[in-house]
Amino acid sequence: MKKLICILSLSGVMGCTDLTENMYNDLNKTNFYTSAAEYDAAFMNQYTFLRSMSCWNVYYLQELTTDEACLPQKGRDGYDGGIYQRLHWHTWTTREEIIEGAWLELYKAVGFSNQILADMKAADNKILPAPTQRLFIAETRALRAYFYWMLCDLFGNVPIVESVSEENPATRSRKEVFSFVEQEINAVKELLLSHSDANSYGRFTREAALALLSRLYLNAEVYTGESRLDDCITVSRELLQCNFSLDNTWDAPFAWENENSKENIFVIPNDEVMANEMSALFYRNIHWSQGSQWEWKNPNGGWNAICTERSFIEKYDIVNDRRCKYDPRNGYYGQFMWGPQFDQGGNPILGTNEFAGQQLDLTLDLPDMVNNKENAGARNIKYKVKIGAKGLANDFVIFRLAETYFNLAEATLRQSGTPDTEALAGINALRSRAGVPAYTAQTLTLDELYDEKGREMCYETARRTDMIRFGRFTLPMWDKNYTDNPRVTIFPIPYTAVSMNPNLKQHPEYENM
Repeated sequence: MKKLICILSLSGVMGCTDLTENMYNDLNKTNFYTSAAEYDAAFMNQYTFLRSMSCWNVYYLQELTTDEACLPQKGRDGYDGGIYQRLHWHTWTTREEIIEGAWLELYKAVGFSNQILADMKAADNKILPAPTQRLFIAETRALRAYFYWMLCDLFGNVPIVESVSEENPATRSRKEVFSFVEQEINAVKELLLSHSDANSYGRFTREAALALLSRLYLNAEVYTGESRLDDCITVSRELLQCNFSLDNTWDAPFAWENENSKENIFVIPNDEVMANEMSALFYRNIHWSQGSQWEWKNPNGGWNAICTERSFIEKYDIVNDRRCKYDPRNGYYGQFMWGPQFDQGGNPILGTNEFAGQQLDLTLDLPDMVNNKENAGARNIKYKVKIGAKGLANDFVIFRLAETYFNLAEATLRQSGTPDTEALAGINALRSRAGVPAYTAQTLTLDELYDEKGREMCYETARRTDMIRFGRFTLPMWDKNYTDNPRVTIFPIPYTAVSMNPNLKQHPEYENM
């Protein structure tokens, strides 16, 4: 894994390339390779795109539009032109920087993968052995399919670009994008590494391909109007036979050294010093003064940004569910901090703005997205922090076994009204390690599954997709009214992208915005 991190870190210098001139083709074309190491580094560079997607614009779109996370204004902080309020209220426009940023991140990744495919297909087999060439081509196609799944999920109708030379590509239907992802994964999945192979950690393996198909098929009716529950059931059951197992504790998949997790299927490797995008997940959530809570080696503390309000917290059994409250002074080691805060020495952590000189007491009760103080909201710390660390070393989880159990249970519930027995047993194992009672086949309803998946997988970028599939996304939630326009279940194609490409068509619902 350390070798992978080094390659990703060294190749990360390409992360700031300007995309305003050409958003579909990579701008950093490599003209020649002189060694196997250069091929290896170029190929692995694709994975650097996943790190930014896990923490920034794509993350914001998947989290800040849901009921589990928000970024409310706190006094003079957190306004940023009102973008976070518009995301929460579902009133975004075609000119939002975060939406444009997600679009550019994804198409830059696609463009780079297309360049790598061209380079690998033309590789000199005297330098790059043919078996490695075949693996790199298959894995690149799988990664590109994953990028296109995100485009399908977020934007719906988008261009499908398979060549670095293609300019001004036309919009393709969401159904076509779905089919492209499915066909690409099925074409290459048996050529990929298995998770048990050497050097497979942090790579898009055959099991990651199955996990993507499970997710794709579960959402097929949203994406295409046609159910693919049978396929979801088949591929989920296949994945359950791949020798993953649930970890003993709820937080082991997110631990400081979570490369030892038996549950994680596909992760993005990170390091405390190098390849450290993950630290943003921690900084963003904690208060400016809370760095002392872990003796964090960051003089600026946190960013006091993202939080969770009462209605979502109360979906948990607050007293008994080990996934909920983090309060080590009283024996709670969950993922949400609220109430009076203390440093490692047991001293009160002090506020800096409205509560300057007073103990920071994080409240669950937010009036709305606008009128808050610095102590607004519970703070999520799902990824555990080591005392005295310089940054997060935790690897970001994209797929884990828990999701497979939920997918299989939901698909069988929707088909027959009864959850698959193995999926039910898996979900009950999740609940057992969380310290809450088991379900029966009768008590695990679709509504209950929706809530339980929210409790188990909060802050894992799953909630928006789940809310849409369950018909909850347009319903009222805290400080958001009913949304009477279903257009919000996809984001607009950014105005800048449409204005630059005459063949790119805006979604009809977003025209004239």
